[in-house]
Amino acid sequence: MRNANNQWKVTGNQATPAEFPWVVAVFYEGEYLVGGSLIAPGVVLTVADPLMDTSATKMVVRAAEWDMNSEREPFPYEERLVEKIVSHEDFHFTTGANNLALLFLKSKFQLKYQIATICLPSIKSSFEEYGCIVAGWGRTKFTDRNNSAILKKINLPLVNTRTCEHRLKQTEELGWEYNLPKSLICAGAELNQDACIGDGGSALFCPIGGHNSNTYVQVGIVNWGIECGKENVPGTYTNVAMFAEWIKQKLLIFNYR
Repeated sequence: MRNANNQWKVTGNQATPAEFPWVVAVFYEGEYLVGGSLIAPGVVLTVADPLMDTSATKMVVRAAEWDMNSEREPFPYEERLVEKIVSHEDFHFTTGANNLALLFLKSKFQLKYQIATICLPSIKSSFEEYGCIVAGWGRTKFTDRNNSAILKKINLPLVNTRTCEHRLKQTEELGWEYNLPKSLICAGAELNQDACIGDGGSALFCPIGGHNSNTYVQVGIVNWGIECGKENVPGTYTNVAMFAEWIKQKLLIFNYR
C-alpha cells in the first residue's frame, strides 16, 4: 500500500495522497457527481444510475485528487473530458441489476505514481475470504449533510450471497419477498463501517494474495444500500467479475487498451 510524505497526516478512515491511484472523481457541470476507477488510461468504470439523462460533453474525470477543498497537495490533480458514455444495456434502475457504465475519455491519462489503473477480476475469481476496501468521497455517516472532502477508505468484509439476501429480507425497507439480483455482491454489515451517499460508482477492491499484498483487484462497484453503517445490513455492489467479458468487448469495440 502506498504512502505519501509523512507530513500528510490522516485519520484512520482517510486515505493518504496517491494511496489508491486508480480512484477518480467524475464531475458534471462543475459539480461532483460520482466516483469511478481507472481501468485503462482512457477508460473509467463506474455505475450507470447517476449517468441517466446526462451528456458526455458536460462531464469531466479527475485523477490524482485527494482533498477537494485544497490545492495544497503533494500531487496536482489532472482532468480529462469525456467523449462517450456506455451504460449496460440491461441496467435496471429499481433493483440496481447490471448497474455499470464505462466512460471513454477524449484523451488518455499518462500513468505515473499517482495515476494508475486497477486490475479487473476473471469470471471465476473469488475473494470471500479477504478483507476489502472502498475508497471514495461520500459521506462519512448517513446523517452528514456533506460529502467528505478528503478521500476516505473503508475496510469491509465481503458477505456471501445467501447471508446477504437473508439479512436484506429482514429489513423493513425490503421485506421477506426481496430477492437479490444475480449481478450484485455484498460487503459490510458492520456498525459504522460502510460506503455511504456519494460513494456510488467507487471501486470495491481486494488484495491479491492476502491482506499484506500491495496488488489489488476490483471486485465490485458501489451500488446501493439501506442508509449506511447499519449493523447486520450489508451494502450492495455490482459484481465486476460477472461483467468481465462485457467490459472486454466494449474496450475492443471502441479500440481502447
